Amino acid sequence: MMKLVKTVASALTLATTLGAQAAPVVNLFELGIRQGQAVQYDEVGKHNITTSINTEQGTLAMYSMKQKAQPNMAYMFEIYADEQAYQTHIQSAQYKVFLQASPTILTDHKKRISLEPQFLADKAVKQTPETINNLVIVEVKPEWNQKFRELVIPEMKQSMNVEKGVLAMYALTEKDKPNRWYFYEIYASEQAYQQHRQTPHFLDYLKQTGKMLQDKQSVAVTPSLLMNKGGLFFEK
Repeated sequence: MMKLVKTVASALTLATTLGAQAAPVVNLFELGIRQGQAVQYDEVGKHNITTSINTEQGTLAMYSMKQKAQPNMAYMFEIYADEQAYQTHIQSAQYKVFLQASPTILTDHKKRISLEPQFLADKAVKQTPETINNLVIVEVKPEWNQKFRELVIPEMKQSMNVEKGVLAMYALTEKDKPNRWYFYEIYASEQAYQQHRQTPHFLDYLKQTGKMLQDKQSVAVTPSLLMNKGGLFFEK
């Protein structure tokens, strides 16, 4: 009987710990680069990203990309284990170097989009010239939002599990507008992405969710530097 009590107590303690675990902190920044400062932006960004991923335990992913149509419009997508990890990062020497350079390399266009992670999963990303990334913003009809969630997250899980060329899939919602979804995905190549689009699970997702969408915007982006630790899995 005592052994049973200890087992139950241990299970309850574990459940409490997992339940209390904070969700990862995810930031999406939209940044305007000053004319003629793209090289400097990339250099400072590379220093910040490589140093942070290699030395900060709680910095899980940092992805730098630019709009294809407007290369002077950049995005930074970042994932931290928790708020403490994010605070550690913004006190780091490499981040302060980026801040000091910002007035010279960035325009006044600096936008932080507050996001709530719904599903985060990745493998270790080893960027090559073939690596591609996608940024998609979807507005779901409010009455369909929960059903949309029930369909999209299993589809993403399956994609990560069975498709070798799918390297990362992240689904997030705007904190002040939970029916506005942001999807950021990384594929090993264009071929891997096209293969993904033909899978039964993706086609079924498209078929079932088409009527639920109010608006869809694909932001064509080119990866500049993509780095992560790999092995992340989070579901709200």
